[in-house]
Amino acid sequence: MAERNNSIIRNPVHINAILARLEKNHCQLEVRKTDKNPLSPSLGMTAILNVDYSNDNILFDTLNHNHITKNQHLEFFTKHEGIEMYFQSRVTRLAERNHLIYFNTQIPTEVIYKQRRLQYRVELQNLWKIPVTLIDKKSNTPLTAYIYNISTGGINVRSTTDNLTRIKSNSIIHTLIQLPNNKHIECKLQVRQTQLDTSTGLQQLAGQFIKLSSQHEKNIRSFVNSVERSKIKTTAAQHTEYS
Repeated sequence: MAERNNSIIRNPVHINAILARLEKNHCQLEVRKTDKNPLSPSLGMTAILNVDYSNDNILFDTLNHNHITKNQHLEFFTKHEGIEMYFQSRVTRLAERNHLIYFNTQIPTEVIYKQRRLQYRVELQNLWKIPVTLIDKKSNTPLTAYIYNISTGGINVRSTTDNLTRIKSNSIIHTLIQLPNNKHIECKLQVRQTQLDTSTGLQQLAGQFIKLSSQHEKNIRSFVNSVERSKIKTTAAQHTEYS
């Protein structure tokens, strides 16, 4: 079982960026009382509707108002891009709109990241189109795909080619990744899964790196960290522009 990698975020800019990402992605948050009782029932699911940074205020979607009261302290749990997040906050207001009850809390002073993977996997989606060349010994034909997510442990790629899903699970393929700044990753990859994403029509392949060199591991870790920093800065800049 992978060791948990926990981080406590206290930087207000980082916290604001996290909240903005949760709001933008319509992440569902589970709400519980902060009585430190693991058997306490969930109060329900909610979502962030708006974050008012200047007034230290978060507006949450409707929740059964019989479960919460003003000045009550609540714990919120959510998961985004493979990272579990916890934070606590105090209810500052209950408001009725269109016969529905919404509630507000203060912006938390800290957010706890709980990562279950040993290697943090960052999702690129359409932020970068980084090419990956895959060579299956049986066909010996290079296939081109693009990174969907990556960590020092493995990679998930997508492609429009029909040949990608013909590669069998557990097969070992030669892989060449062209990272930015002319950093090449050349290694072996053990295929874990191939499938068709029916929603996009794209072929997907997920695999685990085999005996990744220390330098290649360092290059991937550096890239993953730079992507995460870029996401945080972009979200923070958007907040500054539109707040």
